[in-house]
Amino acid sequence: MQLWLIRHGECDSFSSDPAGPPLTLSGLSDIESMATRLSGSENRPQRLFCSPLLRARQSAVPFAALWDLSPEIAEWLLPENGISNILAQLQESGEKSLALVGHMPSLGLLLAGLIWGLPLREAVLPRSGVAFLEVSAWEPGAGRLEWLYTPEEN
Repeated sequence: MQLWLIRHGECDSFSSDPAGPPLTLSGLSDIESMATRLSGSENRPQRLFCSPLLRARQSAVPFAALWDLSPEIAEWLLPENGISNILAQLQESGEKSLALVGHMPSLGLLLAGLIWGLPLREAVLPRSGVAFLEVSAWEPGAGRLEWLYTPEEN
């Protein structure tokens, strides 16, 4: 199975909007650059899930266009969700190739849990960062990190 983990781009610090702050111009640019970087890849997910928060929905747009997918809003990708809930949702999806657009700390914990197992440690996935994993099962320690791209590498 394949898994793309995409952290939202840089966003404004404060917002009174319940959906959270929007991406900054720099955040939009970084996310678009990351999607462009992946345009030459043969691999593509079957489904694209994103957090309902505005910064994640905005970050999902260029990847959705790249992969010709519609982002599916997933409450289970909100920042406070634990990886056991996320792993259960991935298992339930039945798909072999998925992309998730979300937040720290949940994406960092999911990344670390899949590649290092338990006990959980947090890996850092920078803003606009994208990690690609090969996963044998949706459980701790069953993943192998293939690559991780950050905006600084563009």
